[in-house]
Amino acid sequence: MDSGSPPVDIISTLSDCLLVLIISFLPFKDALKTSMLSKRWRFLYREVRNISFKESEMVTFAGNHIDQYYQRAQLVAYMVGWVDNFTGGVIESFELCLSNSYSFEEGVTKLIEFAVSKNVKHLILDLSERRWRVRDDAAALELGLIQVPESFYKLTTLVTLKLFGCRFNPSRLANPGSVKILCFRWIRLENISALIAKAPFLEILIMKNCWEVGLEAITGFNDRVRKVVFKNCVFSVEKSTLDVPNIQIFKYFGKVHHFEFVSAIRGMEEAYLDFGEAIDYNGSTGSQLCTLLYHLRSARTFTVCPYLLQLIQESEDSVRLKERMETRQLVLKSALEPNEFIGIRFMINSCPYLETLSFQMVDPRLIDMMVPQFDPEAYWVNNISHRCLKRTLKKVEVWSFNGGTYELHVLKYLIRYGRVLERVDLYLPIGLNENQVLSARAAADIVGTTFEAASRNLNISLH
Repeated sequence: MDSGSPPVDIISTLSDCLLVLIISFLPFKDALKTSMLSKRWRFLYREVRNISFKESEMVTFAGNHIDQYYQRAQLVAYMVGWVDNFTGGVIESFELCLSNSYSFEEGVTKLIEFAVSKNVKHLILDLSERRWRVRDDAAALELGLIQVPESFYKLTTLVTLKLFGCRFNPSRLANPGSVKILCFRWIRLENISALIAKAPFLEILIMKNCWEVGLEAITGFNDRVRKVVFKNCVFSVEKSTLDVPNIQIFKYFGKVHHFEFVSAIRGMEEAYLDFGEAIDYNGSTGSQLCTLLYHLRSARTFTVCPYLLQLIQESEDSVRLKERMETRQLVLKSALEPNEFIGIRFMINSCPYLETLSFQMVDPRLIDMMVPQFDPEAYWVNNISHRCLKRTLKKVEVWSFNGGTYELHVLKYLIRYGRVLERVDLYLPIGLNENQVLSARAAADIVGTTFEAASRNLNISLH
């Protein structure tokens, strides 16, 4: 090569089609900036295949509510004008995030219809309000939420659908046969079973802060489902039957709901059960929760809440699950109160292959009817060891460690019988004052210097 020849501008040799593909991989706000590069690039951004209108990235609101209304009106006008000038063909993804959208229904409808007309594959519509904190905040405004347009229900190209804070009838989506991801927030889902029954390729299902959830069943027709998450939802059915033999992740947050699993589940990655602030006593709930644990027992990482730890002793066998759990990492959200002791031991005893045991300290959520029938000061003194303590448990963590009496009792027991234990990590909570820090450090010093350890290779650390 002649060293005196000018360098070749490879980018300039590419066709417009290839350049559009390249800038389509950029964040949308950066793709817009390419129009300033040269005359050739001036209008290429109008053909990008991934479009994202997020008000948080496009507007910094200032002034009173009236000023913010006009700012938002200008944003909607800009977005509608942008899609009117779009010169590309089909699009891969379309994202719209706009709060207080009910004042701009006509513009929002045009944006959705644009995405539909371009056979979008990945559609995200977030019309939720930043001020919403609980599900009822949205449910109370349901009649004022924007209804997705009629054209939306004829869309057949969807792979990902995420709808937040709008009105939508799941049963009317004509052909969701290609859908792999469904995610809903702040929305009524009365007919969700009808949609799921028409989505054989569904892999991920997420519902948060939804109401009237009519999930009667996920059938064997949906055997590709890998992840299911429910958070703070209200169900309109008493029971949901789940035939999901290949599920990898199951997370549930909220009031106790009856899930009936049909097929055996093997090789799960994670299960998470948190029944929130529930403190209601029901004698049958213990057996129901025990059955749920049984179906999810293959999860390698398992998180449970104080409510489950207290109610599990009401099951038929309060010593261990009838089948071994395959859990390697067990996370117990607990106040380490006597009401939870039997449940804690139940979980440890049910996990013979446990390698990491984590306690996430939370405020007490005590169930009045669950009165311990034992001396809590002596409970962890009993010479009862479990298989995991003898063979597999290598790490114990306590998050938000305060050095309380029962925290020390449990740690003393685990250190005394943990034959292969390698680490005990104690993490101080954020926001302690100086005296609280000194008290927690003194307790950690007791753990490290006075507790008899079964393992010779144990390292105890305070973080």
